[in-house]
Amino acid sequence: MNTPTKVKKQFLVQAFLIFFVVHTNQTGVGIAGVERILFFEAKQDAWISLIFSYIGMALTIAAMCYILRSFKDKDLYDIHVSLFGKLFGNMMNILYITYLLAGLLAIILGYTEIVQAWIFPDMKTWVISSFLLFLTIYGVFGGVRTIVGVSFITFFLAIWLLLLIYEPIRFMDWTNFLPVMEASPKEIMKGAYKSSFTVLGLEILFFIYPFIWNKEKVHFYAQAGVLFTFLQILLLMIVSIGYYSGEQLEKTIWATLSMFKIIQFPNLECFEFFAVSMWLVIILPNILFMMWAASRGLKKITKMKQRKIVVGCAAVLIGLTSIFNRRVENNEYIDAVGLYGFSIVFVYTAILFSIVFIRNRVLARRRTG
Repeated sequence: MNTPTKVKKQFLVQAFLIFFVVHTNQTGVGIAGVERILFFEAKQDAWISLIFSYIGMALTIAAMCYILRSFKDKDLYDIHVSLFGKLFGNMMNILYITYLLAGLLAIILGYTEIVQAWIFPDMKTWVISSFLLFLTIYGVFGGVRTIVGVSFITFFLAIWLLLLIYEPIRFMDWTNFLPVMEASPKEIMKGAYKSSFTVLGLEILFFIYPFIWNKEKVHFYAQAGVLFTFLQILLLMIVSIGYYSGEQLEKTIWATLSMFKIIQFPNLECFEFFAVSMWLVIILPNILFMMWAASRGLKKITKMKQRKIVVGCAAVLIGLTSIFNRRVENNEYIDAVGLYGFSIVFVYTAILFSIVFIRNRVLARRRTG
């Protein structure tokens, strides 16, 4: 039997913080342009796709909590070893670690592309990625409580940006939503599938769970987190459909950021530049938690110090960013990571839930028998 993850009391955090952890990990680079991706699939019915996407998120969170409750204080890495043995379990762990690091690279590339397109077109990719990964190293060295604190603070630093869409709402054309239900069920479900790439991040629950003090409340706050994410993206989707024409939305790469162009303040002419800078605050919890979770898994497998692993991973990622020089390459890579993420976060979680459910039923029969 694998030894549960032992966490000292001073490293534990309250369950209500899971709301901020889950939500901020789902809100990243993708939310800057998710509207265009969904509109390509389901047109003006894209908002319906988001409803199905939310159902998938809610079911996945429920499955994750069931799995974690079944193993008490273990994280996913320990659960894999308990279920499949040390060899195959660590192979599964490596697959998950690969996803986390690949997702981290995708976020860095996505944000780098935004910075280059909106503010610094001549700045090298490795320069921006080095700055982001320096922040990542500094944050992860602070430990899990520091990262959770960053998640909590950045939520309130960035949430006010939602209030600024009042200006685009004034220019909405509600006829853009007609006719309703024109998209076929296949197109709506394809839109829901595409939107799942944007809301990846709820898998962090698998790794933060042992650090929660009152675990009985985790499910409630995790569900609240994904619900808030859904409502936020739904609001942006509805405003974008009403604000842009269909042809405009299909051609607007970053619809959310582009809406900020019409916002003006007396002493700030180009507010969208400020919004791009604020997006660093939005993605910071993403990159911190992904690096922390990946390095923690590698520490369990290799028995190396986590700090050395973090520095090594950062160096490798900086080297990899130099490979991507064109937007087409970035998009192809990000799409590939999105497909991998969908498979490992949504599909694999459903499979793992089935395995754990059958295991629990067998164990219960043995006890009563």
